[in-house]
Amino acid sequence: MPSGHNITTASDEQLIRDIQGGNIASFGIIVERYWNMVMALALSRIDNAADAEDIAQESFLKAYSHLHRLRHPYRFAGWLSKITAQQCVNHIRKNARKRIAFSYSNYHVDASAQVAMYSSNPGLTNEQVHLVRQTISRLPEKFRNVIIMRFVAGLSAAQIAKKLGKRHGTIRVWLHRAYQILRKDLVLLLEEVE
Repeated sequence: MPSGHNITTASDEQLIRDIQGGNIASFGIIVERYWNMVMALALSRIDNAADAEDIAQESFLKAYSHLHRLRHPYRFAGWLSKITAQQCVNHIRKNARKRIAFSYSNYHVDASAQVAMYSSNPGLTNEQVHLVRQTISRLPEKFRNVIIMRFVAGLSAAQIAKKLGKRHGTIRVWLHRAYQILRKDLVLLLEEVE
């Protein structure tokens, strides 16, 4: 890291350039910064916390090994989201092939208790966390990704726009539409927790 920069507060772009320059420790900061987001993205597609954690690890490994392909380092979060989505697809395909050879009941493990530990709201019951995750997983992918980036990664609409290479207004519209869907689908849960 060039002098004068604090590695923990450095921008994604600074960290990526630093990693490309040979400082592997900077990738640890990237992993810490985006771990929760990647886990949430994986859990929105895979309802098994152990598998989601494996996908998260594979996603970071793939991102690291393909970092030279990243054209716009300031869009790292969006690029990482796409890698995670592809890793989920690969996982689903791989497991679909396994289910052909083995019965589904021998393969599937209920992970509702494990899913709760990744919740950012520990006041919810396991069933409520499961309902929220199911509802988020049914959102169109672009809405699901911006919701996770907003509430798990803690990014503002402007930051999401920059990281996805979209206009700020577009992200605000996507967030608004996602909120509308979530409010409608989670109205009973909202009444329970109030």
